[in-house]
Amino acid sequence: MIAQQEQMQQIIEQTIRSGDLFSAYEALNIYRKTFVEDEFVRAHKYLLYDYGPKVSVICLSCSDDETEDFINNQKYHNLEIVRASIDDDYADIIEYMCNTDSRYVSFLESHQICDENKIADMVWKLEITERISTLISVRNIIDTDGTIIEHPDYAYEETFKNTLVKGRVLLEHCISNNVNIYGILSCVLVSTRYIKEIDWKSPSYSNDLINRLSVLYQLMLNGTVSYIDTPLVSTVVEEYADDSDIRNEYQQLLADLVPEFAPLYKYDSRDRHVECKKDITFFYTDKGEYYNLEPIAEEARKRGYTVRYSEDVKEKAEIGVYCQHVYYPENSRFSLVLLHDMEQGHNRWPNLWEAERWGRFDIGIVPGKAWADRWEQCACIKYVNPRCGTYEFGYPKSDIVNDSKVRERTRQLREQLNLKYDVSVLYAPSWEYADKEDDFIKAVAPLKVNMLIKQAHWSKEYQAIIDNIDKMRAQHEGKYDNLYYIDVTESIMTALDMCDIIVSDESSVMSEGLMFDKPSIAVTDWLIPDTDPVRFSCVPMDYVVKCKKADLRDTVEKLINNADDYREIMERGRQTFSNAGNVCTDIMDAVDYYTQDKPEAGFVKKKLESRYRIFDMWN
Repeated sequence: MIAQQEQMQQIIEQTIRSGDLFSAYEALNIYRKTFVEDEFVRAHKYLLYDYGPKVSVICLSCSDDETEDFINNQKYHNLEIVRASIDDDYADIIEYMCNTDSRYVSFLESHQICDENKIADMVWKLEITERISTLISVRNIIDTDGTIIEHPDYAYEETFKNTLVKGRVLLEHCISNNVNIYGILSCVLVSTRYIKEIDWKSPSYSNDLINRLSVLYQLMLNGTVSYIDTPLVSTVVEEYADDSDIRNEYQQLLADLVPEFAPLYKYDSRDRHVECKKDITFFYTDKGEYYNLEPIAEEARKRGYTVRYSEDVKEKAEIGVYCQHVYYPENSRFSLVLLHDMEQGHNRWPNLWEAERWGRFDIGIVPGKAWADRWEQCACIKYVNPRCGTYEFGYPKSDIVNDSKVRERTRQLREQLNLKYDVSVLYAPSWEYADKEDDFIKAVAPLKVNMLIKQAHWSKEYQAIIDNIDKMRAQHEGKYDNLYYIDVTESIMTALDMCDIIVSDESSVMSEGLMFDKPSIAVTDWLIPDTDPVRFSCVPMDYVVKCKKADLRDTVEKLINNADDYREIMERGRQTFSNAGNVCTDIMDAVDYYTQDKPEAGFVKKKLESRYRIFDMWN
C-alpha cells in the first residue's frame, strides 16, 4: 500500500512538472479517495483553486460591492457568478439550477461575509464524499463592527457534528425544537446532480426570506446532509424588525412542504403568566449569592410570601430565583435569573448567554446599563431571551447601600477593631492562592494605612482554598499593628463601607465597591486556580486601576495621595448599577404581575429590547 501511495505521488508530481495541472488535480482526487488525506494532499490543495469543478454562485439581493468583494476574496476561481435581479422570481432560479452545467451550486445573500476558503473547503469535502447531496457550513453571527455575537450553535455541536444525516431527519429535529441549525442559503453547497432529481415546487410567498427558505428546505428534504465544522459564513445583524407576519408565512410554508412537520412547530409567545402560590425559593451555592438575594427575600416577606432558601439547585419550587452558573429552572413553575457576578463570562463577552441560556427562564435581571447594553446586543439570538423579558432592575445589594443597618454595623465593627489610621485598604480576593495575602501585606504594611482582610466564605467543597486562607491568617495575624481580619461570615457590604480602597484579583467586589464610591486596584499577575494549569487574573473592567504585584505599594500610595487623578476611571463605572433603592420593589412587582395577577406597577418601562432583528427559523 505504501509503495502504491509513493507511486501515485510520483505520478502527480510528474504531471505537475509537465504543466498539465488539471490532470494533476484529477489524480490528486483519486489519491484522496483511494488512500488518505495526508500531508502530501494538503501540500497540493492549491491545485483545487484553479482546476476544481465549476461552481455556480447565485447572488440574491446583493449589491454590486457585495458581489465584487465575494469574487475578489475567494481563493477558488472556477466560479460562475449568477446575479439574480429583483425581477427574477424563484421559478427562474430553480430552472437555472436544473439546467446549469456546473457541478455544484452555492448562494450569496446580502449581509453575509464569506471566508476566503468557503467555496474551496466545501468543494474539497464534496469531491470525495459522493453520499452527500447538500453540504452546510456552520456560521457565526457578527455585529456591524465584526464582533462575534454567536459562534456555531450548541445544538449543532451536540447533535450533528461529524455525522451524515438525512435532510428530513435534520429538519424534523429543527422544527420540533424550534432551532435553526441549517442556517440560510448562503451556508450551503449542493450537487447539481441531486438538484436535478428534486420534484420542485416554486415558492410564491410575499416575504423573500420564506421564499428562500422554501428553496433551502427542498434542497435538504430528500437528500443526505453533512456539516463542515469551520464557520465559513458570518451573518451580519440587521436593524430590529417585527417578524410576526413572517412567522405566519413560515407556518404556511410548513403546511405546503412538510405538512406532517407543521404541528411540531410551537411558537412561544414570550409573555407567560403563571398562577402561583405565594411561595418563593432563593437558590444559592455560596454566601456571596445568599447576600445578593437576601434584599429580594426581605421584600418578598413584606408582601406575604413564604420565603425559602435552598442550596440544592435541582429542588422543585413554586417561584424560583437563581443566580448560579448551573441551574435547573425547569423545576420551578415560574423562574427568575440574576447574574452570579459582575464579570460573569468575561471570556465570552459580549455573549455570556452562549454558555448560560436565559431563554429557559421567565424573567432575566441585569444590574445596570453596561450589562443592559451587552444583553441588547446579543438579544437577536433567541436563547438570550427569557419568556417574559429581561429587565434593567438593578443589583439587589444596591438597595441596602444607604441602609441604616449597614451603617450601624460598620460603626460597630470599627469600634471593635479599633483601627489605627484614617485610611483603610481592603484586601478581598476571589481566590486565596499562591500566598497572595502575603504579597498584599508585604506591599502595603509600610504605609500608614489599615490593612483589612476579608476572605470569601467558602464551602467545604473548596477545602484547599480554606486551607490557604487559614495558612495566611496563621502566618500574619498578630504580627502587624495595622492588620485587621474581618470574619468570613461578615457581609462584604460592611467591609466595602469601611474601606477607602479595594485590592483584589478579579473579584466582583471591585464592581460592588462602586456602589460606595470606592476605587479598586486589580493585581493582574496574581494567579487564579479555577483552571488547569492555573491562569493569571482577568480584569475586563475599565473602571479599576490595574497593576502588577511588584507595583502594588506604589499604586496604593498614588491612589491615596492623588485620588483626583483617578476620577475619570471611577466615572466609567457610574452606569454599572441602576435603580438603587427600587431594585427589589421592581423585582417583586414583576413577580406579583406574572404570578399573582396584580396590576402592572410601572416596572415594564425597564424592560429591554433587542437592538437587532431576532434570528429565527427563517434567517
